[in-house]
Amino acid sequence: MSKHKNFLYLSILIISAVVVQLGCKKKDVFPSQQLPEITTLSPLSAMAGTPIIIKGNHLKNVDNVRFGASSAAGFDASANTDTAIHVIVPDSLPIGPLYVQVYLPDGKGYSAIQFTVLKTPPVPKIDSVSPTTAFPGDEVTISGTNFAQVISVKFGGVVASFAHTLDTNGKITAVVPLNASGGNQFITVSNTNGVDSIAFDVNFAPVIKGISPALGKTGDTITISGVRFTNITSVKLSAVDVTYTVVNDSTITFIVPSGGQTGPVTVTNSLGTATSSTAFTVQGSVAEFFVFDESLATGWWTGGTAPAAGWDNVSVFNNATPVQTGSYSISVNYTNGYGGFQVGNGGATIDLTQYSVVKLSIYGGTGTNGKQVKLVLDGDYTNGQLLTIVEGAWTDFTVPLSLLGSHATLTEVVLQEFSGNSPSTIYLDNIGIK
Repeated sequence: MSKHKNFLYLSILIISAVVVQLGCKKKDVFPSQQLPEITTLSPLSAMAGTPIIIKGNHLKNVDNVRFGASSAAGFDASANTDTAIHVIVPDSLPIGPLYVQVYLPDGKGYSAIQFTVLKTPPVPKIDSVSPTTAFPGDEVTISGTNFAQVISVKFGGVVASFAHTLDTNGKITAVVPLNASGGNQFITVSNTNGVDSIAFDVNFAPVIKGISPALGKTGDTITISGVRFTNITSVKLSAVDVTYTVVNDSTITFIVPSGGQTGPVTVTNSLGTATSSTAFTVQGSVAEFFVFDESLATGWWTGGTAPAAGWDNVSVFNNATPVQTGSYSISVNYTNGYGGFQVGNGGATIDLTQYSVVKLSIYGGTGTNGKQVKLVLDGDYTNGQLLTIVEGAWTDFTVPLSLLGSHATLTEVVLQEFSGNSPSTIYLDNIGIK
């Protein structure tokens, strides 16, 4: 009985040993194969969205590519070659160094190399544009954020010239392209990472830049200069149609009509109307009024106390030389800088709505070349206009009433010395309105 037990025990021990040995046999986790090897990246640093080439050896069987803990974008394992894998840097990576890793299926081999993630420039954002409508060639200001790396500004798809302001990140100035399409469209601003846009209107209405001459009589031919005149449908003087000829895109001529009245000139095409900044004067429609011709007009007074006419001056109204026309002019000797020659209307009311310009001639005495006087009507010094004197010569000035303020009647004329130049003498002739 004892021998049989010993044999049984021995048999059990032998079987157990065999089982343990079979259970502990080592599994071949990495069977014999060629492991992937990364030798370099191209480029070695880039921002999100950039295509990357992973170069190396034994890369064809790689089925997983990671940037740090994130999967690569744009990875297609079927496109691998033995020496190259193409991927795209994924979004939302931390800025700075990390490792690019490639893996064989089931993790049976991998390789890694360092890569640097660069900061991605933010997408530009437009908040406003000023003005919201402009002509081709005009400059506009675009305001917003993230403008520092803007590479393109377009108006309706047409590339525009642009420049950053001192506020590099927040403002851009751009010029409306001369070949931009007219009407409502979008301004687009872009950098390498994105684009933003804002509504804008390119104004293709005509523009009047000048009228020559500024006055004329019935039957005279007058020239209007400006831009976008090719498709003009109407030209008017004081809201009345006139006969006109479109010479080219920048020139129109018209005939002063019989019975024409002094007033603005308008030019119209299908996209809008341009109005002259000053009125055209029809000679003979209103008689020219002279404040001074050979003498001061009847009913007009002189300011201050003689021999001054105003303040800080000595004025002579029958000066014989120099004169522009006739026999007499006015000499004004300013005794202090910023002295003022002043005359006023004490007679019949003069209705300025019938007139468009102030006309006068000034001769500069010794030491006055380049100096200035300010022409002021009815005490409106805010809207006074500076006139530049030429020494030793007569200069004829025509100043639109619209530049001198809004005045229904003419009550006073002042010429104030405005260069602090004293003593100094000027001569005045043919002061009037037309």
